[in-house]
Amino acid sequence: MKKPFYALIMLIMGLCSTQFPAWAQSSATVSGTVMDGAEEISLPGVNVLVKGTTAGTVTDVDGKYSLTVPEGAKTLIFSSVGYTTEEANIGSSSTIDISLLPDIQSLQEVVVTSFGIEQQKQALGYSVQELQGKEITQTQQPNLVNALQGRVAGVQITNAGGAPGMSSRIIVRGITSLDPTKDNQPLFVVDGVPIDNSTIDEGSGNTPRGLSNRAADINPNDIESINVLKGAAATALYGVRAANGAVIITTKKGKAGGVKVNYAGTVGFENINKYPEFQKQYGQGFSGAFEPTSFWPSWGAPIIADQVVDPNVRYYDNTRNVMRTGMRTDNTVNISGGSEDATFYASFANLYQQGVIPFSNWGRTSAKLSGQANIGEKFNMSGSINYINSGGDRVPHERIMENLMYWAVTQDATDYENPDGTMKTYGNNNPLYTARYWTYKDDVNRAIGNITLNYAPTEWLSFLYRIGTDFYSDQRTEIKPGPLGIEGEVSLDAQGFIEQTRINSRDLNSTLNVTLNHKFGDKVEATLRLGNDIFDRSRNTLFSRGQNLTVPGFYNVGYTTNISTGQRYSQRRLIGAYGDLQLNYDNFLYLGITGRNDWTSTLTKGNRSFFYPAINLGFVFNDKLNLPEVLSYGKIRASYAEVGKDAEPYSTNITYTIPADGSGNVYFPLNGQVGFTRSNTLGLPDLKPERTVSLEFGADLRFFNNRLSADITYYKSNSRDQIINVPVSNATGFSTFITNAGEIENKGLELILGATPVQTGDFSWDLTVNFSRNRNRIVDIREGIDNIVVGSQYGYASSTVTMQLIDGDAYGNLYGRSYERYYGANGAPEDLRYLNRSL
Repeated sequence: MKKPFYALIMLIMGLCSTQFPAWAQSSATVSGTVMDGAEEISLPGVNVLVKGTTAGTVTDVDGKYSLTVPEGAKTLIFSSVGYTTEEANIGSSSTIDISLLPDIQSLQEVVVTSFGIEQQKQALGYSVQELQGKEITQTQQPNLVNALQGRVAGVQITNAGGAPGMSSRIIVRGITSLDPTKDNQPLFVVDGVPIDNSTIDEGSGNTPRGLSNRAADINPNDIESINVLKGAAATALYGVRAANGAVIITTKKGKAGGVKVNYAGTVGFENINKYPEFQKQYGQGFSGAFEPTSFWPSWGAPIIADQVVDPNVRYYDNTRNVMRTGMRTDNTVNISGGSEDATFYASFANLYQQGVIPFSNWGRTSAKLSGQANIGEKFNMSGSINYINSGGDRVPHERIMENLMYWAVTQDATDYENPDGTMKTYGNNNPLYTARYWTYKDDVNRAIGNITLNYAPTEWLSFLYRIGTDFYSDQRTEIKPGPLGIEGEVSLDAQGFIEQTRINSRDLNSTLNVTLNHKFGDKVEATLRLGNDIFDRSRNTLFSRGQNLTVPGFYNVGYTTNISTGQRYSQRRLIGAYGDLQLNYDNFLYLGITGRNDWTSTLTKGNRSFFYPAINLGFVFNDKLNLPEVLSYGKIRASYAEVGKDAEPYSTNITYTIPADGSGNVYFPLNGQVGFTRSNTLGLPDLKPERTVSLEFGADLRFFNNRLSADITYYKSNSRDQIINVPVSNATGFSTFITNAGEIENKGLELILGATPVQTGDFSWDLTVNFSRNRNRIVDIREGIDNIVVGSQYGYASSTVTMQLIDGDAYGNLYGRSYERYYGANGAPEDLRYLNRSL
């Protein structure tokens, strides 16, 4: 803003805010300058008020003010948002200069909510928890999802494993979809643009465990803050995609001033903290007999020299010997700066991690550029582009620890390769040889970008338009070598294979916001936001698999004798329109009303449009009630919200596919003919969207001048009309059909306690403890259906472990079989029966 124009505005505001007495009396003029005590720069827009009156003004662009004060006035009050309020005695002085210090506590009360909107935390009628960027980087977690572990109440983080680049799963306030294939994770939003956080398991069925969730691509060192929106009232503006909560990420931006260059580098080491215990008395064999080629690792004769065939046989602690010390290096450099009219931020980072499992590694290289510019006084724009390359060599398809369990303790697993390159083994697959040569590598190239335009023609009206994209290409290659053609070798596979998977995913987001502000009198302020949101996703997956490698050591799909290919393509679109009204009465009573309507492409015309409302209320009572001074701040809040969730693409239709066996080998094309088979799952055209109804009550209490705080929340949500696969008789021609069946309930308690035991001018010690408890249960499935089996695992002796949905039970309960032996009168066993019981 130009200084003359800014000075004119300040002058007009000062004249409007100065109250002239209705009778003649003596007065004096006081002037001065207000400075930022930390930055030592002038502060414009500071309120200067004569204590006990309504007379006042504001400082101009140079931090200067001039004020006529009535006779008898003794004190001036200086206040500004984000700074501590100061008082100064007038006395006989005509010039009063003062410095204001930043109010850290006040600054922390501004949080980022839906669509990047900044709001005062006390104005919110729902629970929001914020983490600063330094809290994320201090954890030294490569995956930012892991950095939230234990730091946010009501959030559960589950790691797929400890190998490099493995995925992490985040659940906020419990499971809301009964279908285990549904995504129950929250929406991730970076600088106002939703991004993909899926863990895609695509291919022909031989994909190993341990792939990355896509939020792992984000460099934690670029993060300014993370706000976790937990309930439906908090995420109502986002609609369907945030039915499970939202993680709002704000990245670092440039600031006006000189150019700054920062570097951060860390080196870390990892070791396994606990190994399984093995017996050292018995060796390889079965039924007490030593057998050096036996599959059974430790059921043979005692490991004593005169009782075994080979006197050199000894015990090897293979688990400890195979694992190594992992290492991680992380280097980030960023540069930022700019002027009052334009700023920029750029960063480059590289992370490389070697796992404790030999030959496993994962890395991430990212480059980010962002900037913002003011074009005139009413228009500004900002944008960013972030490129990431990530991937590595994953753990082997066969789990290395399982291989070690079946590797004999009398055999050295670290001696795994013969001079001719074949596997050194006594018959079992050597775990280290498997880890080295049965490889699975991924290579992800990703670009996340956005452009935001802001236009404010008046003080009470503003427009925002943001368009963003998230595109990535994921290339995966799995190779299992076949025989090398050397006499006497034991190969990993009789034929060998190579499989290549190519995934292209593109998300496009478009958001338009119109914001209107108006103040009714001195105490009522209203903010109305109207908006439109468009989301479009397309995903294309191609895979090819070649078996029976014809040239040993040469891995190319074209040099295999059995080639199969496949393709999966899906597209979905979601359009939303919403309104959000925020009312503020005298800065102590806040009311928020939200409504959104979504139109989804995954449901049929009659059901694709659905509306859901939300309302929240906050009451800051410490200044309005006669309470002890020990209470510094008190607020209670309540909210009610509904949110919908649509179906997966093509759930309302009958689909066809190319038939394949359990290993992913397709039967067609055959002799030049292409064949298809009807899916055994029936999609129903009358599917309705799932709907979640949520209630939340909470309180925020602070004591002893904010040295002690407590934030407590109770919530309850019921998710109805669950979209799930229900088993049907095979006589129908299908094994399952997709329908609305079931309701799941979550209710819980969250408690966040904070304390500052030590606080001096240069040092403070802050403590935070959080506790959460969530209880869920299946309220209803569907009339005529007692239970639904949604997953099973088979073991030896026909034992079965299943996950079942049963009325009244918690989601995720496992059921299995165990033995019960019946004895006769003489004590001899007569019968052995299975018992089905909950695990």
